[in-house]
Amino acid sequence: MLRYDEADLIAYVAEHCSGVALALYDTTDQAAGVAALQGAVRAVGRIPHPDDPEDPLPSWCTVLLEDAVPVFRLDLKDESQYAEHVVRIVLDELDAADIDGRLEPKRPAQPPYDHDAQADIFYGTATGLTELDGGLPPRFPASFPIPQEATLVLAQQARDGTWEHAAWRRSGRPFIEYPQQLRTFGCELGSVAAAEVADYVDTTCMVRYSLGRGRDRGSVSLYHEMRKPGQQPSNWYVSVVWQTATDLPPPLPEKTSAPTSAADRGLDPARVRELVPAFAGLEHIVSCETLLAINAASLAVNAVASALPPQCHHERNFPLWQHGQLAPLLRGLSPDQMTVVRHACLTTISNWTYHRIARLPRLPLARDDAGYLFATDARHAAAPTLQPEQILETETLYALQTAAIMLDPLLESLRTTIADPLTQLLGQLVTHDDGRPLEELVRGPDADRSELVAEAERAGIVQGSASTMSAAPILVRLTRAGTHQVNTAMRQRAGQLSRTLEGITPEQLTDARDACWQIASNRPTSPAAP
Repeated sequence: MLRYDEADLIAYVAEHCSGVALALYDTTDQAAGVAALQGAVRAVGRIPHPDDPEDPLPSWCTVLLEDAVPVFRLDLKDESQYAEHVVRIVLDELDAADIDGRLEPKRPAQPPYDHDAQADIFYGTATGLTELDGGLPPRFPASFPIPQEATLVLAQQARDGTWEHAAWRRSGRPFIEYPQQLRTFGCELGSVAAAEVADYVDTTCMVRYSLGRGRDRGSVSLYHEMRKPGQQPSNWYVSVVWQTATDLPPPLPEKTSAPTSAADRGLDPARVRELVPAFAGLEHIVSCETLLAINAASLAVNAVASALPPQCHHERNFPLWQHGQLAPLLRGLSPDQMTVVRHACLTTISNWTYHRIARLPRLPLARDDAGYLFATDARHAAAPTLQPEQILETETLYALQTAAIMLDPLLESLRTTIADPLTQLLGQLVTHDDGRPLEELVRGPDADRSELVAEAERAGIVQGSASTMSAAPILVRLTRAGTHQVNTAMRQRAGQLSRTLEGITPEQLTDARDACWQIASNRPTSPAAP
């Protein structure tokens, strides 16, 4: 006699309709049981799909022997309303064949750890382990360091068996001491590409290091449960991937901030004034200077921020901690100067969104009593822990970082075009109709300068004056084609600049430019390594 709980089977199939597994246990005639279940497979395959009656309902339906037990496997394409019908077909086939035994869902065995789906950062690429060796996956080295006061919540291996993964959970505090435990064990920690954890940073504050010990390789990730902005985490995780005896190269060194040079701080303001005419015209010198100053200031902010030790930005005191680290960059600026920097950065972003110059997320912006823009989400996040003057400083830093990210295409074009030797050459000629001596043009070795001019001459955009006197300087001037090329490019760039800076007065542009250069000059020459 076949034993079963029909209500339980129906509930199970409805809940697991895309991955049904019904096992036939303790049957005295396994071959007959398999034949009866195969009959059910054929019957279920004849059910038409509700959206396309010419197609069968199931995506997949078969009978497998798993651990010497017949298992009816089925994928119903999320059509849970057919659960009762499917269960009735299976039971009728088994009853008609007079099959005995016990039919019930095949549920996986309880894993040897406290499973926590929040820790599973390799979902779909790894399978759970059913056996451990000393509380660790079998291929982990003997005496591998286990995090303190932690619970094992995952033990997995890659589907191809090349690596194993273990994750632990702890409540109340992050695993900041664990990297040092790994170093003490003999592991070498290195950096990983930012793209590896980019999808996790906003919600889990993930930090990842590569690992190496002898020929073994792996990684360690430190993170917390997924949280939205403003939600503090309560559970923290550390995850280790381990691969034994590989031929992979050793880890890259951990990232540190090298000493900076003047070149890292952006273009020199005086140099910009000389080169901008060929980029957008004389009337846009201040506009270009301001954008390049914003870029230089944002580079300073990002350089200091990237050198800071990892910190969870969901913590209540994170704005206060971050402010203490970054506020020295604003040294010497008045509240009015910071306000105009914030306003200029956010206005450029708003203009790009409004004019659809690029597809950008729309920031939540508002105006203060004086009409200056501020980001409402940044103010809301900072308000609980910061004083009013600290809020302004934080908003200014946030606006600089946001503008640098969102306006990167324009800033990159501005940086690279102005730094381009040909643009430098044209910029020094566009305001000199009578030409300029070759020696006064693009800085660099004489051979490089002469070759650049020669290439421009071959392209027909400049010409050098012929002289029979060896002591007379060679004058270089723009040709008509060169002047047309410069003017066409200037009109296009000038239009983009006008739309980008629309609504910012000339006085505000000048003030923002000067303040941003001050921020850039406050950048430490050698930020502390994390």
